[in-house]
Amino acid sequence: MTAQGDQGARPRKAAGPDRPVYFNQGDIDRVMAILLALVSEVASMRDRIDTHERVAAAGSLPTPDLIESYAPDASVNAARDAWRDAYISRLFRVITEDVEVLQSKGGKVEG
Repeated sequence: MTAQGDQGARPRKAAGPDRPVYFNQGDIDRVMAILLALVSEVASMRDRIDTHERVAAAGSLPTPDLIESYAPDASVNAARDAWRDAYISRLFRVITEDVEVLQSKGGKVEG
């Protein structure tokens, strides 16, 4: 058995045909609904953690009342929006890449 450092770089894309297919159409819809609910929760928790950090950085103890009453200013909202946009782009990169490949080949994208 060799150490991991001896294996060299691994390709980012698996060899062979396209990605494997695990679900039928109805299953995909259910998995996407679950995924989107989790994505929403993570984004919400990230905003909440950011609120805790900003309140603490201002020298206050982050109490439940203080966290609930925190009102982010425009620059905080802009930073959060930028993080959220990057997060969603990373999550849906696979779908975006598929659409871009289709469009580059002159394919019609529905939806």
